[in-house]
Amino acid sequence: MELAAFLNALGELTIDDLRALAIDIDAMTASVADEIDVTRAFLHIETVLRKQHQLREACRAGHAASEAVQRVADAGGVELPDTTVTRVARWADTVARAIVAAEESVVDLELFTHGAEHVPVLAELTVL
Repeated sequence: MELAAFLNALGELTIDDLRALAIDIDAMTASVADEIDVTRAFLHIETVLRKQHQLREACRAGHAASEAVQRVADAGGVELPDTTVTRVARWADTVARAIVAAEESVVDLELFTHGAEHVPVLAELTVL
């Protein structure tokens, strides 16, 4: 998955897409085992970024992703702060960071994007 394509896709989301993604994000941590998997994946992404000296680039990418989600919410008339928007913005930040980590984080990226394929604009994206 390319960062530019992901950011563009985020900009095309609708409020209904944000709500659907929030449900998928909640499902990622439905059990303790799921929470552990997500935490491990997040920590692995951060370790890879640190090792690659890409933390600054990942920070910029994550910020751009979360801002894209906030723009969708603003355009849809959602009053911020909103828990659904916050959840999706944090998810988008993590996915963007995984994209920056590239090949060393493909498995993590697949974990974080699993379930998002039912959102048409995100389904068109492919993992690296």
